Amino acid sequence: MTYYEDRSPYVYLPGTVPDVVTALNIGWLDTGREFPRGTPPEGFVEALSRLCLQAPHARTRGWHACALPHDAPGTSSPVTVVAGEQTLLLGTAELRVVSADGTWFIAPDLVLHYVTDHGYLPPDDFVEAVLSGRDAPHDTA
Repeated sequence: MTYYEDRSPYVYLPGTVPDVVTALNIGWLDTGREFPRGTPPEGFVEALSRLCLQAPHARTRGWHACALPHDAPGTSSPVTVVAGEQTLLLGTAELRVVSADGTWFIAPDLVLHYVTDHGYLPPDDFVEAVLSGRDAPHDTA
């Protein structure tokens, strides 16, 4: 998977973001790179799961595997999670949320796996945007 530092300018699929929008990367993790860890606030994992189910952006035809270490063999590729009663295949889309100041935060949908299985703790303003349900508009580019 492609690594981008949190809050770096988004460049992965630039044609999918309107020119007037400031878009920043969140949660593009890779092996050998440190990342913040911690426990997310109550309701965050559920809200993130909802976004994965209901609001994927920039869906691709292939999928990315998780490059981070796993205890059980075969759990990095492909990554699936159960959200509610549905099983999701992750690594196929992005999540896009809007901060209070209008900045778009763009994360791979694998961010759900990174939070639940690897202890990744995204920046506070990303967490707040997810909890507030501020999904970026679809089909804007």
